Amino acid sequence: RNFVHECSQCHYCAVDLQKTPQSDEAKKIIAKPVTAETDRFVRAAEIEAAEAVATRNNVGKYNNAGFLFLCAAWQCDDKGNSVSATDYRRQAAAMLERGKALAEEQKITFGMDYMVMLCDIYRRIGDFAKAEEIAHAVLNHKTTEQKMAELQLKLCREKKTDCHTLSEIPDYKFIPITEIR
Repeated sequence: RNFVHECSQCHYCAVDLQKTPQSDEAKKIIAKPVTAETDRFVRAAEIEAAEAVATRNNVGKYNNAGFLFLCAAWQCDDKGNSVSATDYRRQAAAMLERGKALAEEQKITFGMDYMVMLCDIYRRIGDFAKAEEIAHAVLNHKTTEQKMAELQLKLCREKKTDCHTLSEIPDYKFIPITEIR
């Protein structure tokens, strides 16, 4: 989880410090000091969101911001701070929804992996109706994500907001990265 780095001089936080933000809004965010590890994810997410707006609504930047807010939520989960985790999940959902809407507007395919991520976020914050709606949309696609959506529907019916893993999916075969060449 240390893939978000911080520049010790300017406090820029990003996955790749070589790519500096261009927007004035992102530069204002950089000026604030980082105070905790979770803040690195939040800072990087805020910068990505500002850059998405500045670069005329870049779908990828919204998706990146959503994922980084989700990483901040995971950090909060690890620390037992469920209130902040839920807040960051809501922000993640908002960013991913913007990315999804923009992708539809631009006639770009919004990946099923992001749909499953959105489904899981809504389930974790207790919005079971929205999670089920997304899971049903994913079920129309014959992919691994379909199996993930089926698990999400099962968890929604059971009103479960806790963490679950891919190992719970029947017939799901995990291939370690070392076996992929």
